[in-house]
Amino acid sequence: MRVDYLLRGPIAGMAVMAFVLSACVSPNDVAMDIGGPPKAEEGKTALNLRSMQTRRFDTFDERRLLRAATQTLQDLGYTVTESSLKSGVLVGAKERDAEESGQIAGQVMLTLIFAALGTYHSPTWDASQKIVVTLTTSPVENSNQSDVRVSFDRRLTNNYGDLWRSEVILDPSVYQEFFEKFSQGVFLEGQKL
Repeated sequence: MRVDYLLRGPIAGMAVMAFVLSACVSPNDVAMDIGGPPKAEEGKTALNLRSMQTRRFDTFDERRLLRAATQTLQDLGYTVTESSLKSGVLVGAKERDAEESGQIAGQVMLTLIFAALGTYHSPTWDASQKIVVTLTTSPVENSNQSDVRVSFDRRLTNNYGDLWRSEVILDPSVYQEFFEKFSQGVFLEGQKL
């Protein structure tokens, strides 16, 4: 009877650990997911996402569009990291703190629970995030218009310095804010102010 009691703690700990490990994501899974389309369960389709990310402008001057985009991104706190007029591509990024006290407290609690069960738990939480924005311009055939598409990706690094989660930002207000400011910038570029 005493042996059963002594084995309960380690067995329970191993069962909990197996459950936790089954939820782990490999670095390759994270890499494959960066910039990918939203999952079906998120209620967004690729077509809905493209509609949210794309606007049409009454100019085919890509230089003007990219200048306005550069200024808009800088106004929003991004650093432009790549730009190609020939390809109509602009990439920017900004880094932010991602630590949340609730997430850290939860990991500390899990560590204490696992310690009480006689097993080890490595507490892991979001430490920093990098928001990457990619903008492309493309002329609309047989018109004087261009389509501008922008996407925002969030890449999270944990407290061990590992990239462990990435996601496309699906909040419509982020795209609305960008395009409002961008439209103003395109107008100002057209006025040569």
